[in-house]
Amino acid sequence: MRRIIVRMKKYKRQGIALFFLLLMCSSFSVLPVSAAFSKSAATDIYKKTTIDQLQSKSYASVEYESGQVILTGGTQEPIVIGGLVKMMTLLLTFEAIGSGRITMDTTFEVTKHAQNVSVGKARVFLDAGKHERITVKQAVEAVCISGANDAACALAEFLGGDEAAFVGQMNARAREMGLTNTRFTDSTGLLTDQYTTATDFVQIVHALMRNHPDSIAYLNLTYGKFQHTSTGQPDTEMVSYNPLNRNKFYEASDGGMIGSSQQDGYSICATVSESDQRVVGVVLGAPDENTRAAEIRKLLEYSVSEYEFRKLCTGGMFVRKIEVKNGKEKRVKTQTASDLSVLVHISEVNKITSTVEITEKLSAPVEAGAKVGSVIYSMNGEEIGRVDLVTSEAMPKASWLVRLVRTILSWFGL
Repeated sequence: MRRIIVRMKKYKRQGIALFFLLLMCSSFSVLPVSAAFSKSAATDIYKKTTIDQLQSKSYASVEYESGQVILTGGTQEPIVIGGLVKMMTLLLTFEAIGSGRITMDTTFEVTKHAQNVSVGKARVFLDAGKHERITVKQAVEAVCISGANDAACALAEFLGGDEAAFVGQMNARAREMGLTNTRFTDSTGLLTDQYTTATDFVQIVHALMRNHPDSIAYLNLTYGKFQHTSTGQPDTEMVSYNPLNRNKFYEASDGGMIGSSQQDGYSICATVSESDQRVVGVVLGAPDENTRAAEIRKLLEYSVSEYEFRKLCTGGMFVRKIEVKNGKEKRVKTQTASDLSVLVHISEVNKITSTVEITEKLSAPVEAGAKVGSVIYSMNGEEIGRVDLVTSEAMPKASWLVRLVRTILSWFGL
């Protein structure tokens, strides 16, 4: 009986201790645990949300060909975007490829720093201890599919010499692009003292996708196997957690990346192409994964369906004939000097008007391509674009006899 009583007292003390331990642990919680992505929950949010009711902290979309801003909204305060920082790492990588400095087949050795920076985080288990060598293509795929931090850092160190130098290149490139509200401190997004805004970050995404369209196919991958050829390790499976493609929440979207931070929640960038028009969008600081997916879909769908990148004219389009003094012919043909396209809401397309402004009085001889004025396009009384008006043919000077006859005829009002 005595032993039973002792054991009961022991269990009672342990229970009390466990209770206080759980109470203490709960007091250290900084963020609620977010539920995993649910296609049905995201669909419900999507259906109930209008474009002017987005809950994310900031968002922006641009037209793919021109980079013209379609929509922006939310705060312009800096936001911590987590793994989306890798989009700048990818931009510098694809720019190095585009310049011929490296190729997708270029190989390099993994560093200890790249291996260690990803411990406990998304990674493909690169092994510097075994002097693992990988290709640029392998690293790009690992970053695009699974957001592998070791692969991103390995790319950074290979391109920059070390990660700090590469971060310097990231910030220099941001300044070159005019991104005044963006700062990077690593190549992966693991550090929290770096930030951007939606209007800044959408330019990075656009620069990558527009200048290096091959990147879109990599950003659309949802699964792959990372082969550790140089070390003989088993393949590492890579799985995308981008709900637009992997969960088929928005199948029309064909490329993007996700990120998150404790400070500002969930962020995403994506692109979509419909009816020969492509747009790029970002949603930063969503409260949860489902809202993030619902709002990027709402943003992209609205941008691609409600706005049109309308070509107003093409270079070489005939405009009119204008007078030329002392020419072999009295008038010379003119044409537009270049293409002109503008971004316009579909409801406004029929309101676009054009006027011709002649600023030069021509006297023969006249060369082809001489600027004589402008074609001005307006909507609702405001100019939305203009192109130079140039001569489309040369006009030699008339002979003295022709000029004399014209002068005599003019005396008689003919």
